[in-house]
Amino acid sequence: MGSGCIVKADLMLKTVFAAKYVLVEPGILLEDSEVHVSDSGRILSVQRRTASTQPGVEMVDWGSAVIIPGLVNAHTHFELSSLRGRTSRSGSFTGWLAQVVAQNRARPDELSLEAARTGIRLALASGTTLAGDVTASGMAWNAAAERGGLRCIVFQEAIALASSAAGNAIAQLERSLDSSGNALLAHGISPHAPYTASAQLYLDAAALARRKGLLLSTHVAETKAELEFLQTGTGEFREFLSSLSALPEDWTPPGVSPIAYLDALGVMRQPCLLVHCNYLDEDAIAAIAARGSSVVYCPRSHAFFGHEDHPVRQLLDSGVNVALGTDSLASNDSLSILDEMRYLYKARRDITADEIFRAATVNGARALGFAELCALRPGRPADLTVLGLPQGIASNHLQEEILQGAGECTGTIVQGEVAWRKVQ
Repeated sequence: MGSGCIVKADLMLKTVFAAKYVLVEPGILLEDSEVHVSDSGRILSVQRRTASTQPGVEMVDWGSAVIIPGLVNAHTHFELSSLRGRTSRSGSFTGWLAQVVAQNRARPDELSLEAARTGIRLALASGTTLAGDVTASGMAWNAAAERGGLRCIVFQEAIALASSAAGNAIAQLERSLDSSGNALLAHGISPHAPYTASAQLYLDAAALARRKGLLLSTHVAETKAELEFLQTGTGEFREFLSSLSALPEDWTPPGVSPIAYLDALGVMRQPCLLVHCNYLDEDAIAAIAARGSSVVYCPRSHAFFGHEDHPVRQLLDSGVNVALGTDSLASNDSLSILDEMRYLYKARRDITADEIFRAATVNGARALGFAELCALRPGRPADLTVLGLPQGIASNHLQEEILQGAGECTGTIVQGEVAWRKVQ
């Protein structure tokens, strides 16, 4: 790993965060160092620890710890946090989805709001500084706005498989974009998936995203059943949608793969956030790379459903920006990106520690449109995750040591403010 001092930017110093190590970005590690933060919450410098402190400057020493760029959860559903342990994989994806739909329909907005509050608290407590959250009820926006402390894009979900219903869905989506929040929040748009969103809904959602300058996210290529449904119109999705009276009589399959479908519609004319992408052929990977879209891989949710090996290696080798997400607690047992990183390191030996750290920080920030959060550099927002380490841990292979279980989140800092700190 490299080392060195980073030149200061000309701003007023407010807080100094010190630790045994500072990971400026994956692969660049400093020992006994400090992150100097301005009164505007931006990084002034990252440098070797000094003995002196300035009057009026707060000194926060994290001790035996490493300060890293803030962890990014690029795909989650905070408002489903009440479903932990309340769903099971009952032989098929649509069987699980039916459980989620039933519980969502029975849940009032007040419970969705409380679940979203829980999800945000869990995210901050596990080191997440930036999240891409999908909300159906809109309650996640309210929870994030009242709680503060978490940088978040809240994607309003839209569902309408009937083309005639697209207009109403878009009108509701547009109304949700009027919600006010705080400086850390931004809106996004999320037509749910190719099996719940019509071609017209995708076209209108993409046009709205372009007009408003918003990021579009969608679940895509998640299951083999989705591929079958789009190519032939048969299989478990037809049965599932028919059971809900949600399959329009005039619906016909496009006859192509999910990525080819979105690309043919022009949805991928602007970079999108493509969630899951568990089943991709070479043409799909090439299209994603050519369009500059990002893929969010959710390793433990992927394992929960027993999917085949994810094409993450092929995506990375093709130059696709791959980020990590937890998905929801309906298919996972935590909202910790660090847990995702550790699971991935154990499950996929073809993915390096450096690539995993990049997916959880640099790539996630880029995927959500926050490229300036990619490293701890002067002038950039001070979004930091602090991982407490065992005493005496050496710098050699520190990233690998962390992925093998060394350390836990002890602090989460967003825009220079401590949003969460472990009580000693």
